[in-house]
Amino acid sequence: MCMFLLAAVIFGYCARGITEPDIWWHLRDARNLLQFHSFSRVDSYSFSAAGSPWINFEWLSEIPYFLGFKAWGLQGLLAVYFAVLVLIYVGVYYRSCRAGADCKDAAVATLGAICLGGVSIAPRMLLFGWLGMVGLLLVLDRFQRAGRGIWLLPPLFALWINLHGSWVFGMVVLALTIASGLVEGEWGLVVARRWTPEELRKLLFAFAASLAALFVNPFGYKLVFYPYMLLLRQQGVMQNIEEWQPVNFSTPNGRLALAVIFALLAAALFSRRRWRLDEVLLASFALWAALSHLRFLFFAGLIIVPILAPRLTLFPPYERELDKPWLNAIIMAAVVGSMVFFFPSAAELQQKVDEEYPKSALEFMQQQRLNGRIFNQYKWGGYMEWHAPELKTFVDGRADIFVYNGVFEDFLRATAINRSFEILDKYKIDYVFLQPKEPMVYLLKHSPAWHPIYTDKVAVLLERRPGSPVQKRE
Repeated sequence: MCMFLLAAVIFGYCARGITEPDIWWHLRDARNLLQFHSFSRVDSYSFSAAGSPWINFEWLSEIPYFLGFKAWGLQGLLAVYFAVLVLIYVGVYYRSCRAGADCKDAAVATLGAICLGGVSIAPRMLLFGWLGMVGLLLVLDRFQRAGRGIWLLPPLFALWINLHGSWVFGMVVLALTIASGLVEGEWGLVVARRWTPEELRKLLFAFAASLAALFVNPFGYKLVFYPYMLLLRQQGVMQNIEEWQPVNFSTPNGRLALAVIFALLAAALFSRRRWRLDEVLLASFALWAALSHLRFLFFAGLIIVPILAPRLTLFPPYERELDKPWLNAIIMAAVVGSMVFFFPSAAELQQKVDEEYPKSALEFMQQQRLNGRIFNQYKWGGYMEWHAPELKTFVDGRADIFVYNGVFEDFLRATAINRSFEILDKYKIDYVFLQPKEPMVYLLKHSPAWHPIYTDKVAVLLERRPGSPVQKRE
């Protein structure tokens, strides 16, 4: 019953995430793969990075979304990521209960994990990566309890690397878990138990086999090294995309992260329950990752909540004889009925999408058969590539390929009114396609070289006047 109520909370989060900007080019990737049975290795969507090497490191995660969309449209997308989220948080709730938490305390703690993960609740490939993380944690829990099941790790990592790059976090979690059992002792409330020789042998073999399993992918060693290239070469992405920014404690997500920190401190100070060394290492790593990058608040919830939940005493202990099965059944049925009744219609979801994306403007461009180079809003790139593939974009959510050739930096400078005219001339831009509130729109509207040819509340399309002189200053 508690988990059904948590599913209702997840459902409430899901509908508003349907406007995720990257889902559109992911759908096109999956369609191309299933249609042509080959992997794209160079960019063919944009004109600014055409022919550049590209690794689709999330190719396997794209397929369920495409199949859901193909079957039921936007409702299918919603159903897919709702199902993945429920599986993830069922794992969190189950691990919390197995760690010793009362079912109601575990539900409250899992609710905190859901709130922490709110920043990533959308049709995102990342969710399949975090599902892999839950699978890893369940396997490690079972091995620590019963010494069995560690053989599942190599096939898990072979699957995981094709789903998402978050497998790197899985390797760190596995390495910290192994390292925590190399020592034995007690340090206040922290206790460590040394692995037996047989346990250590199994763990090291599983670790080595998992490393080898990473190469079971269509891109070979390039996919294995991709996450490290992200760290070394894609600083522009991390510095300018919000979810890669450090946590801002003045925002709702930041305040929630701060509440988790205080909860951990309170648990350490007031709970007499001992901490295993692996719990200390994993909680510290998860907290560092989450505070460094907003997107990893989801990861922190997966790691920290099952550690924190057994230390909560918000409710009296569960007593089975006092339970009311029929009341629980009624509540569960009501939750299911409510989700079915309130499941958004295709029209409602489409309306949400149309409020964020330039549907009418794109139809105008197709009707006019525009044929030039388009400087587009960053989050519209994927939408254009899915709905109007004949129009080549300037930039889209695959930020890495645009970072490597300098396009991403030029895009940021141009939209920040820093040598905008010079950049438009550099790429021989014929049309600028942006949101009306963008400062660059105001700049171009007051330039004799540009004029708007379409305007609505979502988008403005400006065209370069034929034979207009080059303008080098804003």
